[in-house]
Amino acid sequence: MVAQEFTKLYYRTANCLTSDIIADFAPVSRIMGVDVSSGMGVVFTAMGTRFDMQYVAKEAFAATDNYEADTRSIDDAPVTEVMRYIRSELVAGDKVPEEYKAFTKNVLAGESVFKQFSEYEEGEKDAQTIFLISPSAMDPKKTAKQFSKVAGEAGERVRCTNQYKDCGYLLLQLGQMDRANALAGELMSELGKYERIVTDDSYVLDALLVLCPELGEKIQFIDEFCFEIRKYLSLPEKNITLHESGVVERLYPGRKVDYCELFPKSEVKLPQRNGFDVTDSGIAGGLGLAEPGNLVVIAKRRMMDLSACGQDVIVTPCACEALGLNCAEGETVKTLLEYICE
Repeated sequence: MVAQEFTKLYYRTANCLTSDIIADFAPVSRIMGVDVSSGMGVVFTAMGTRFDMQYVAKEAFAATDNYEADTRSIDDAPVTEVMRYIRSELVAGDKVPEEYKAFTKNVLAGESVFKQFSEYEEGEKDAQTIFLISPSAMDPKKTAKQFSKVAGEAGERVRCTNQYKDCGYLLLQLGQMDRANALAGELMSELGKYERIVTDDSYVLDALLVLCPELGEKIQFIDEFCFEIRKYLSLPEKNITLHESGVVERLYPGRKVDYCELFPKSEVKLPQRNGFDVTDSGIAGGLGLAEPGNLVVIAKRRMMDLSACGQDVIVTPCACEALGLNCAEGETVKTLLEYICE
């Protein structure tokens, strides 16, 4: 990930951030999950003055996931990159708002922002496959058992761990490239010795592919892995509504899995907004935890979309997205691993 120069970012985003085409999804409006913006908006103003990033500090953290705005941009403006740039400027200038300082401090210290996080590891040190458990997992031991069961059906020797936490995802979201690149060397050394690297967290997937591109052919999202070994699995037969990974759909479409083929005896339903237009949960790999009120609003909006399909079960491959969606009251979302291991 290479940060763009300010001038390039500014001119590419000026029109997009003021367009009412994306008003409901722009960083200015995302504070409450509805359109509350008017005129140019504070993001554009702050970018224009360049030296007043503190005036858009609230929006920089409240806008947890701007890929929806990117989707609707009429001139391909990198809204997500703009907000990452603003967050990096706030950190560099020691102007992080008081309510986000503890969160930012945790990220910079390499600590997990998930309160339930506890380090866990099991399996063979000389395994073929390493499974990177999502740091959002409520019960990493249970997740490890589930993956070991699935992988064991295909005869894979595995090591399961969450010791690498989010693999630098939130460092990237705060624009801390020096710290992230330092972590990349450790990841390359530790993970490169395995034949296969699998994770059930789409944000971990993103961080690995950004920081360790040389390992790209070894890295798999959990649904890619399950699809590859599907002939060994006894899969449930229910009507499934699928909450796809926005990270995969928008950033790595070549890794998209055909769930109709993965579950040939099930009816796989997609909500109205899916594919490139998918709405994420708002948890944003942990960044959403800095604004828990927003997270609930965004998760509720997505759950209304998912619950309208008349399914037996709602499934998502991403454990972090499942946690975010389950912040909303209503139907429970299951991870792909949970569903397969029922």
